Amino acid sequence: MATESKRVGVGYLAVAGGVLGLLLAPAMVTIKYMTGWAVVPEPMWVGAARRAMAALLPTATPVHLWVLFGTGYTVALLLMLFGVLRMRRQVLGAESRLVTVGYWVVVVGLCLVIPGDAVHTWTWHQNGLTTPTPRTNPLANTAYAVHMMGMNLVMVGSMVAGVAAVRGKRVARWLAWSFVLIFPSAVIASLTVLPTTPSGALWFFSIMLVAYGYEVARGREGHLAAA
Repeated sequence: MATESKRVGVGYLAVAGGVLGLLLAPAMVTIKYMTGWAVVPEPMWVGAARRAMAALLPTATPVHLWVLFGTGYTVALLLMLFGVLRMRRQVLGAESRLVTVGYWVVVVGLCLVIPGDAVHTWTWHQNGLTTPTPRTNPLANTAYAVHMMGMNLVMVGSMVAGVAAVRGKRVARWLAWSFVLIFPSAVIASLTVLPTTPSGALWFFSIMLVAYGYEVARGREGHLAAA
């Protein structure tokens, strides 16, 4: 009974993390553009989102919004990590060394992204919310570098695990292909509609965790293995 409750709990935590990730990604993008960030041209939808956020929270400054929503996104990443750790059941059952290696690279990457993103969220505003540059706020810049290194590991690990899982045909095809698509979707999102990391780059990752967590919570882990 305890095991069953734990499974259901982990499943719904993954769903909650994925949903939070999906909802907070546009907010984080909007707030970053509110600070004058312009590394990537502003997507068309940001102006409307900026006006909606100003109407909803008229007295909040970009700094306050960044810390509030950024902290929420860190929570989302932590919840999604529970789901990723649960995936080891399917991954280890894939009987493929590459799937296993790729999976653990993803886990290590997330374990770097989470603290790096959290510290960067809480310290970046100390120098006017400017794009991190050398010799400005070393703590924020170091945290940013750690989280970017983690993102690179997540991208590479997901591609390795996904391609190996597709070829091995022991993991459900939708799950295997989801891992494959995380990297290309991150590149496209980061250059177009959701140009911030990790919230934009992990948007598709969040979708995968919602779907995976739902299957786990409903006791349908058998659907996660190849038919």
